[in-house]
Amino acid sequence: MTSGTWRLAGAVPIMAEQCQARGPRGAVAAAAPVAALVGVEMLRAGGNAFDAALSAALAETVLLPPKCGLAGDLIALAWPRDRAAPEALLAIGGAPAGLAALAGRGGMQATGPTSVGVPGAPAGYLALAQRGRLQLERVAAPAIEMAREGFCWSRICSSLAEESAGLVARYNAAGTRYYPSGRVIEPGTVTMLPGLAAALERFVADREAFLAGEVGDAILDCVRGHGGLLTRADFETAARAEWVGTASGPLGARTLFATPAPTHGPVLLRALERLGESSRVPVAAVFSDVMAALDWQGRALADPEGTSMVSAVDGDGTLVTIVHSNSFPRFGSGLIVEKYNLILANRAGRGFSSTPGHPNFPVAGRRPATTLHAWAVAGPGSLRLQGATPGGANQMPWNAQTLARLLGGESDIGRLVAAPRWDWAEATGAITIESGFEAAEIGLLRAAAKPVHEVGRWGLHSAMQIIVADVQRGIVSAAADPRTVGAALAY
Repeated sequence: MTSGTWRLAGAVPIMAEQCQARGPRGAVAAAAPVAALVGVEMLRAGGNAFDAALSAALAETVLLPPKCGLAGDLIALAWPRDRAAPEALLAIGGAPAGLAALAGRGGMQATGPTSVGVPGAPAGYLALAQRGRLQLERVAAPAIEMAREGFCWSRICSSLAEESAGLVARYNAAGTRYYPSGRVIEPGTVTMLPGLAAALERFVADREAFLAGEVGDAILDCVRGHGGLLTRADFETAARAEWVGTASGPLGARTLFATPAPTHGPVLLRALERLGESSRVPVAAVFSDVMAALDWQGRALADPEGTSMVSAVDGDGTLVTIVHSNSFPRFGSGLIVEKYNLILANRAGRGFSSTPGHPNFPVAGRRPATTLHAWAVAGPGSLRLQGATPGGANQMPWNAQTLARLLGGESDIGRLVAAPRWDWAEATGAITIESGFEAAEIGLLRAAAKPVHEVGRWGLHSAMQIIVADVQRGIVSAAADPRTVGAALAY
């Protein structure tokens, strides 16, 4: 081996290299590999990071419909090269007008017809499209084609369908395309969703009037037919998307940005505010600060969920992260608008507090708290990083662990997403630790938390994505968590 030749040794560096992609002109990460390919196609067609991320996200509404879709919500973080700080996009539907009275009577439910809120995702997708270079018809075309012509059903969708079979059967007595003949679709089955193709076409044609048209009528008919609360007036007053400033705080000598409330971005900042610059951030300190932030979060916020995400960075150095969700469980409310193959989210029922006077009580039009959030880091120099992960209540702990490692000196994004993690069980307070931590670190965690369980390497369900713009070197890159079937591609 000649001097200076780099050699991989061991599973960790190999995995870290396999899960990331670098290029001079653009990079995309997505939870579904085909969606990442779709995003890169938009970059090759002359689109920017907004086009790539949006096209990948719309593709995921077809490839991963239990997780995300036109009847869900989204948040995004966008950082154009010419801006000193990123902007956050909040597209989270507000509370239906009738939900407060129901909650006050103790009747709010986590699933079912009264859990359905106003879809925020359509307005969010449109807000992203307005910053792209390509026509919306071009950006949406791959998703529409897959829905109409067919795609291979993923193993994760089959798993989520197994978990949600009882819920879906309860509210869809006539059956649904997602359970042909009442059965879960086998992984690899070529699946067509013509109703979803039609919904996407109506979205492209109707734009801002999407919920005022045929699809909105079908959603209302479905919800009201099951005894739900949603009305056309709710669509008119609570379906909105807006670009807002980010929350921010220090990350050592750097600046950390996060999506603001009602996302859990401020919780992430709170968890990291006491960590200082050091050569090695103690795992026990991270755990202690995360637990303190979770305790505060539990008093003020809520909302576990079923979620997906895409990330894109273009050759100009613009970064875009989209986290979109049908909430939790993975088929949202359980109600499906069969004509359009739309799975209705349940963020209103799941995300709000039912305690009158609580800051998260469902006042008409108020957005519910959501664990969805994304982060960005400035520096050193012109370097910019941006990331997020699905994962319900563990989104903040996983993001905090990743950022603590960044603070401790790890800069390779493949190693950051492949590094060992622990997660927290909200119901029991137990933590689960992946193998890969040093013995001393495991000892510190065992001393700080009880009970503690251990699993194999990459045994948790994190789906972290990180994108980087290194303007000085002219390189952009993306990494997708090896714990999932996602992919990162570049060109």
